[in-house]
Amino acid sequence: MFKNNVDTSIKDLALPPAEHGIVILLDPPSYHYHNNRFFDLNTPLNRDQTLKPNLKLKQTLERAGYPVFTADLFHGLQNVYGNCEFHYWGFGSPAARALKLSGRGLKKMGVVLFEPPLIKPRDYKHIPKLLASFDNVFLHNTIGDGYSLPPNDSGRKLKKFYWTNRKYPSACVNSNQKKRLSKIALIAGAHFTKAKYENGYGKRLEAVKKFTFEGSLDLFGFGWNRIQLRSPFISAYWYLRLVLARVVVTQPSKKSDVYRNYDFSLCFENMAMSGYITEKIFDSLFSRCIPIYWGAPDIKEYIPENCFIDLNDFKNIEECVAYCNNLNSEEKEIYRIEIDRFLESDNFKKFKNGIHGFLSDFYLADRNQR
Repeated sequence: MFKNNVDTSIKDLALPPAEHGIVILLDPPSYHYHNNRFFDLNTPLNRDQTLKPNLKLKQTLERAGYPVFTADLFHGLQNVYGNCEFHYWGFGSPAARALKLSGRGLKKMGVVLFEPPLIKPRDYKHIPKLLASFDNVFLHNTIGDGYSLPPNDSGRKLKKFYWTNRKYPSACVNSNQKKRLSKIALIAGAHFTKAKYENGYGKRLEAVKKFTFEGSLDLFGFGWNRIQLRSPFISAYWYLRLVLARVVVTQPSKKSDVYRNYDFSLCFENMAMSGYITEKIFDSLFSRCIPIYWGAPDIKEYIPENCFIDLNDFKNIEECVAYCNNLNSEEKEIYRIEIDRFLESDNFKKFKNGIHGFLSDFYLADRNQR
C-alpha cells in the first residue's frame, strides 16, 4: 500500500489534539511526500512554493482542532487517536492505492484526480469504483471530456475542482521591471515517451524545433542535457542537436526568475481537456509575462481572453509567433494591465482558493455541527 522503506514512525511528529474527534489524512501523489513531507517547505520538492498551500491548509485546520497528516502515517496514528474518525482525502494519490487503503475508523471522504487521463489513464478507469467508495470525486470537468462519464452518478458525487494557484511574494519579485526580452520563454522538462502531435508534449517539441534554433524561443528545464534510458534514441537526437547548435539549457530555481525577463511564455498543458487548467498559465501571469496558451478548450470561460494569447485562435504556431513578434510595447502593456486586473478580480478567487480552500471551508464552515 505504501513504500516499505518509508519511515512511518510518529514519535518525532507534533500530535495536535483532535478537538472534534476527527483526524484528517491527505494522500499525496508520490511516496516522496510521505512522512509529512507534503507540508515541508524546506524540501527540494517545494519548487516555486508548490507545497505552501498544503502547509497553510494544515496550519488552518489544526488551529481549528483538526490534526492533519499524510496518509502513510495512518496505522501509527491509530494508536494515538484511537477513538477518532480518520477522514481520508486522496490528493493526487493513485486511485488504486486510495481504493485499497482500509482500517479501523477510516472514512473515505474524497479523492482528487489532479493528473489528466494522458498521464494517469488507470485512475480514470477506476472512477466507478471511486464513486462507490468515496463521498466526493473531484475532476477537472464533470462532463466526460477526456474520459468516460459514469452512467449512474447524475452529478451527485462528481465535482469540478480548481487547481490551487496563489501569488506568493517570492514568485513575483521584480515582475514590473521594464526591460524584458522580446522573445518566448519555455520552461519544460525533456519528456519524450508520451509526445505526440496532438498533445502538449508534442506541441512543445514542435515549438522547440521551429523556434529555438532560429532564436525566437529560449528553452529552460531539466533532462535536455543528457541521454535518457527510457527514450535513448530521441533523447540522444535532441541532446546532440542542442549541443551542435550551441544551445545551453539551464534549470531555473524559480520559474519567476525566467518569466520576469521575457515578454512571452509558452504555456501548454499536457493535453486538451475542458477545465484542465494547471499552474502553467498562472506562473506566467504572476510575473506579468504574457502567456501563449494551449490546453483547456474552455479557457476563456475562466481567464479573460485579453490576458493571454490563445494558440487555438491561429492557423498554426508560426502565425501565432508572428503575431507576438508584431506587438508593440503599448500593445504588450495592455495585456499586462489586463493580467493585473484579472489577478485582483473575483474571477481569480476560485483559483486562489482552489481545492485547498474547498477542504478548509468543508471543515470550518460547519465545524460546530460536527
